[in-house]
Amino acid sequence: MLEHLKTHKTLTDWMLAYHTRHQSPIVQIFTNIFGRPWVVISDYREAQDILMRRSKEFDKPDLISDIFYGISPKFHAGQTTDDAWRHQRKLIQDLVTPAFLNEVAAPQLHHNFMDLINMWLEKMRLGKGRPFAVKHDIYETALEAIWAAIFGLDDISTVTRNQIKLLSSQMDFPIPSSLDKEVVFPRATAPPAFRAVLEITDGIEAVIKSPFPRLTGFFQRYTPAGRKNHAEKKSFIAKEIAKAKKRIIESGVKETKVTNAVDHMLRRENAAAERVGRLPDYSSQMLADELFGLLIAGHDTTSTTLLWALKFLAANQSMQIKLRAELRSALFDANSESRIPTAHEIASCQNHYLDACIEEINRVSCTGSVPSRNTITDAVVLGHVIPKGTRVCFLGQGHGILEPAFPVPESLHSERYRQVGDERVGSWDLKDMKKFDPERWLVHDPATTTDVYDSTAGPHIAFGGGLRGCFGKKLAYLELRMAIVLMVWNFVLEEVPEEYGSWEAVDMLTHSPIMCYVKLSKA
Repeated sequence: MLEHLKTHKTLTDWMLAYHTRHQSPIVQIFTNIFGRPWVVISDYREAQDILMRRSKEFDKPDLISDIFYGISPKFHAGQTTDDAWRHQRKLIQDLVTPAFLNEVAAPQLHHNFMDLINMWLEKMRLGKGRPFAVKHDIYETALEAIWAAIFGLDDISTVTRNQIKLLSSQMDFPIPSSLDKEVVFPRATAPPAFRAVLEITDGIEAVIKSPFPRLTGFFQRYTPAGRKNHAEKKSFIAKEIAKAKKRIIESGVKETKVTNAVDHMLRRENAAAERVGRLPDYSSQMLADELFGLLIAGHDTTSTTLLWALKFLAANQSMQIKLRAELRSALFDANSESRIPTAHEIASCQNHYLDACIEEINRVSCTGSVPSRNTITDAVVLGHVIPKGTRVCFLGQGHGILEPAFPVPESLHSERYRQVGDERVGSWDLKDMKKFDPERWLVHDPATTTDVYDSTAGPHIAFGGGLRGCFGKKLAYLELRMAIVLMVWNFVLEEVPEEYGSWEAVDMLTHSPIMCYVKLSKA
């Protein structure tokens, strides 16, 4: 593994190469000379079976647990499925309800992504149509959006708002003579809390590529920068909890107007404490880790998927044009009134091609590329006995998803799999599995004689699956919908020059593109 990482920035291609070399859907790899080998499965059907139906044999902790060990060790995503985990899930269960998503999250997301649109309008004005890098823009805006949903932002100065002020004050700007050369814009200073979150997130790459990830994450906390960032993290979370506590006390627990996630969680903690006759614990490490874990996981996955979305839409102009036309038609009132759609209009808009585009972006981007579990008992997988305590990884870009599936005899699947079958999930055409094509998610509906979106048209495991699948899946889809609609509504994403269009990726918490540039014109 270490030899591979000397020349590559991703682990997933190294894992996939083992399957190709051995022509097998299941292999074992050695990542730690002092630890057990990992078992890697590159077969969608088997991965789905384990994630969805074999939770009594496969559980956390997993790769995510290693990543969060030095950041938020008590974050629910890294815990085993026990009573403590169930209690934590109850604290956050309101965050995926339609009421929270539509009434709290959607307006906050719309407001923050409109900040991004306004910043890009300034960059487009100054750059006069030249390409510019957007990785920082997307990461910072996605952080601000999820921050607003979790804590609320009110009118504080975010990185993006500071950037708009900086750029709007520029009447003229030095730019390259060539329309194909990038413009490098000055960057505004990030508030300390935002900077701390972004720098902590940056450290994840070293953790995931280390033979000793937990040890690496632990030591990162005690470097000078790590001490400073974690102190800032602890401080701002304590302040946000204190503000939420004050709102509850001032207005009463039951009457509190909920405008963010932390209010929901504190109200849930009050209810849990009341049921067992104890005082609510607002200062617990669990509560702080849960909030920070939601912040990190929510912003990193969404920002990475949006970066891939920009690349795929710019590289596939006909699909971008069709998406824009579909949105103009579906959001007829906004289009006829020459205005930007509201948060409610975007969240409630029913458009099959938009849904297909989002699902295809999730499939081909492989943002969460390696879901994993640990065996909690000896288990049989594809005819092989996997000992208790073994890490089992599933390749999100593996066979059946982006590669033709290996032939697997039915007798090698679990008895439960043979009873249930494939649960209606289709298979992809072998000719173009790696190609970006939203149409693959559209199927003909005889009742309406139209093509409609079908989430079971074919496989992907971008959000894992089963009881321990991604908790924030609904919020992630809402974020992607809000951002993509606003971007495509306001801008034409032109194809960028070849030197700015690399598809090379790096594995961190997510599978992220190394570079992402846009070349914008007004839609």
